Amino acid sequence: MKFILELILTTVVIFFVWNILKRLFFTAVFKFPKANNTEEKRQEKSKKKLKSKITWDAETVDYEEVEEKKPK
Repeated sequence: MKFILELILTTVVIFFVWNILKRLFFTAVFKFPKANNTEEKRQEKSKKKLKSKITWDAETVDYEEVEEKKPK
């Protein structure tokens, strides 16, 4: 009987210690893929903001007229 209680108690303690260690180290080591996704989303949002703020018309675009040479 004592052996079974010790086994159950050690199993419970190991389970909780494992979960705490996994929560501390596993998330710290494997955070990188999630961070890349958020950076890409931020860049897309900033590009969308820039595109929405810029309005193009003939006065804002500089252009140069090019003369076409006619073939002989």
